[in-house]
Amino acid sequence: MANLVSLRTALATSLSAAGRVVYSYPNENITAPAIVLVPGSPYITVASIGSGRLHIRFDITAIVNAADNQAALANIETLILSVTNALPNNYSLLNGWSQPTVQQIGNADMLISQLSIEMVTTN
Repeated sequence: MANLVSLRTALATSLSAAGRVVYSYPNENITAPAIVLVPGSPYITVASIGSGRLHIRFDITAIVNAADNQAALANIETLILSVTNALPNNYSLLNGWSQPTVQQIGNADMLISQLSIEMVTTN
């Protein structure tokens, strides 16, 4: 049976091998560099009625400080490679990493990039 908290926690544990703080849910206070797991869209898809198979999507957000453009780009690239290497084998990549963009998180500018992943589990 799918336990979404357990799935998120297991994914966060795997991603911690990237050597950064991993938030298994969107947090109000994020200390960069960090990795944040958020529900993807669509979050949960039923494979077919009665099959008990579910497709669960997560967006992995890599976050670094954006204070220095050159350093921020190098830091986000390093974090992207670390996260990609730490992904467990039972997930499918839905697309590549998004173009890094600057977003304000709290009161600081951060450089972020996202990757959508999906796993299949039973209900």
